[in-house]
Amino acid sequence: MRRHRFAILVVIALAVCASVAPAATLRVEKDGSGDFTIIQDAVNASSAGDTILIGQGRYDDFHTFVAPAWETEVIVDVNQDDLTFIGAGRDLTIIGPVEMYLTGSVPEPMAVATVDTVTATFVEIGFENARDTIYWAHGRLKVEDCRFTGYRNGMYVFCEDGIEVRDSEFYSELPVHRGIVTHSPCGPVTVSGCDFGGLFISEAAISINGTSSVSIDGCSLILRNGVFFSGSTGTVTNCTTTSEMNQAIWVHDASQVHLAGNQLHGNYAAIYINGWSVVTGSGNRFTGGTDLATIHISSQSEVTLNGNEILRAGQYAAHIGQYFYEIMTNDLRDNYWGTTDPDSVAAWVWDYEDDPVTRAYIDYLPIAETPLPANRSSLGGLKALFR
Repeated sequence: MRRHRFAILVVIALAVCASVAPAATLRVEKDGSGDFTIIQDAVNASSAGDTILIGQGRYDDFHTFVAPAWETEVIVDVNQDDLTFIGAGRDLTIIGPVEMYLTGSVPEPMAVATVDTVTATFVEIGFENARDTIYWAHGRLKVEDCRFTGYRNGMYVFCEDGIEVRDSEFYSELPVHRGIVTHSPCGPVTVSGCDFGGLFISEAAISINGTSSVSIDGCSLILRNGVFFSGSTGTVTNCTTTSEMNQAIWVHDASQVHLAGNQLHGNYAAIYINGWSVVTGSGNRFTGGTDLATIHISSQSEVTLNGNEILRAGQYAAHIGQYFYEIMTNDLRDNYWGTTDPDSVAAWVWDYEDDPVTRAYIDYLPIAETPLPANRSSLGGLKALFR
């Protein structure tokens, strides 16, 4: 009887030990010095909680990837939960082919993809030359100190549990590209300390669609269009756009966005608000608007911007468009407009006073007497990266 009980206890102890077995570290090396030479082989051999160290070199071993409604080629199919991928450096460990992805290629390749509900972290890796360098359907994704180049979409995500992207670079010379794209049901999104660049006919650096609890902070954007919000909520803080920018921020389709501490320039508009959206903010410097206005508001949107600089480059510093169904007032009081002369500011504002068809006012009085403190941030370092 005692022996039987002892045997049972041994079985239980072994089962407990197996259940708490420590996570493994798997090494992938191109020269054969690791456990694997192909990343996918390491993923297939991994267990939840494992770390995969990826050595120097280019990893471009494509294989067929089958999703419920489509099929393509992919280098890494993340089919195991809770994995951490760590490269030797974003300039040293590259996932992607040598040649840039060409629009219309069949199949349209992906560097990393999953349609499973999984969590993963990528650190110090370069992703190159794929239609979507990372495609993530479910779960949660974290990216830190990575570089994305030569993409149609740098990251294309639907993650219910959200994404976190920090201290990474996005740059593509494809004629149409987006750095980060989110779609419903994507959960909380954090993008911090990232740099975005590429051809100036890009769609957007960051495209946020049907996503709540978005935080974009400390990012620099050197390309045609900056951040696009559609049916989403979030904040943009401490970000900078350049003189090449066409439109820095577009808030659309009943989005709610707060802006703080940004330097936003757009040749068409620094910020364009429409579609019943709500925008608030302070401590921002808005410049540009040669083609339309520095700030454009239309379609029953509501804006409260106080304690900012609004500096025109074209005819209007603030402009009301059409399609206001109820007469309303947008609050742009206590801003510095490059002057303290009310008549000058009145000439730079277009609203119901100028055209009753607009059906909306801009309240700009009182006018702040001094500009914001000089911003110490610089784009010099970022520009050097993309030369």
